[in-house]
Amino acid sequence: MLRQCVVEHLPAFLAKVEQAGRTLPEFVRKELERFIDCGVLERGFARVVCEKCGFTRLVALSCKGRGVCCSCISRRMSDVAAHLVDKVIPKDVPVRQWVLSAPVPLRYLLAWDTALCTQVIRIFIKAVFRHLQRTAKSELQLERPSDAHAGATCMVQRWGGSLNLNVHLHALVADGVFVRDRDSGALVFRALPAPSRGDIAAVAWEVCERVVALLRKRGQWEDASPDDDLLALTEPALAQLYAASISGTLLMGPNAGQRQMRLFGTPAHQDEDGKIKNAYGFDVDAGVRIAGHDRGHLERLARYMLRPPLSKSRLDKQPDGRYRIWLKKPWRDGTKAVVLDGPELLGRLAALVPPPRAHLTRYLGVFAPRAALRNEVISSAKPNHSDTGCMHSVDTEKGSEKKRQHRLSWSQLLSRVFAIDVLQCRCGSRMQRVEWCLRAERIKAVLGGDTGPPLGQGAAELSAA
Repeated sequence: MLRQCVVEHLPAFLAKVEQAGRTLPEFVRKELERFIDCGVLERGFARVVCEKCGFTRLVALSCKGRGVCCSCISRRMSDVAAHLVDKVIPKDVPVRQWVLSAPVPLRYLLAWDTALCTQVIRIFIKAVFRHLQRTAKSELQLERPSDAHAGATCMVQRWGGSLNLNVHLHALVADGVFVRDRDSGALVFRALPAPSRGDIAAVAWEVCERVVALLRKRGQWEDASPDDDLLALTEPALAQLYAASISGTLLMGPNAGQRQMRLFGTPAHQDEDGKIKNAYGFDVDAGVRIAGHDRGHLERLARYMLRPPLSKSRLDKQPDGRYRIWLKKPWRDGTKAVVLDGPELLGRLAALVPPPRAHLTRYLGVFAPRAALRNEVISSAKPNHSDTGCMHSVDTEKGSEKKRQHRLSWSQLLSRVFAIDVLQCRCGSRMQRVEWCLRAERIKAVLGGDTGPPLGQGAAELSAA
């Protein structure tokens, strides 16, 4: 449904943007265009063959999008979640989810200013780390808070339940600290008590004060002039899409500037236990904790934090041609769905595309790639080779050296996400990839039934890459 919407309305959406004297940024336009070609055999595929029975299967190529394509985001979701469970977070280490929601005006800045987003992430995680270190000093009788070492991984989510632009942070933080054992000198993990509402409030206020000080230093606080909006000056179309998506207003057509259409139901009870709502919009939640032995639950939580913005079950097309987006949870006023036409829905999708070279997953503390203690901490995070769902390594000989594959292969990702093993033949044998079909003439020949030689020129080019 979502791909059909993009195919049908992308030309009209781009035309309306141009009619307003604006141009869409290149990275946003390419993301939407590549999404149309994702999974289409006519755009390229891999050909796999069973050596035993000769059965041939074609596997379409993906667009590798980061903001719109749900299938590509799902593959990346499974890859990163498996990497966290198998390679980063040690076994028997409990993990707590910390969530930071930013005030509405700050979401506009975080959506495009990658440097500011990085600094806010650091402020948030350091505030959580300071809470853990203060607690550890008191509970574990440490000499200094710096003797306690914390670790976290932080994910940036750009969307809300109605496909609105809502930049917020999810962090998986070890629910305790790593300290040196006084007898052996080894680095060991010590769990800490759950944070109280006062502790969470202290973290929220510390983040608020430090972010406000940062914005004042950057000249982006309340006294900032509208003429200083660099995004509006350099990319006015994207600035308008961001503003309309955040405010929930329409940007195109005769109803531009009005609120989006909403469908109402019975107002649902909102459980706000554990959520701090008094830090000028810097809302913090730390109510979810995963036990150290529950690795399956940990991976599911990581997938939840990395999931695509929209599932197929939440989008449908109405008889009048407009699209209805069902909310996962009704809002306080009882809103259960929003209704948008095709171009407006594409405007929401365009606002969700992250800027290029913006990392959406960060590793901090002892989990950081260059942390001095990282090798000691993650030594217990070993993959279980007997579990087909976990990552495994593949050694390939190259002279006297061995290269180890640290991430899932393309076939393993398809199996992990969609429960489809594309290399499993119907006769039970394992299939082998024999060709990458990338050239138009070769694609046409294979789809027409002429498989030709076992290895095409496109395969040779990609195998060498």
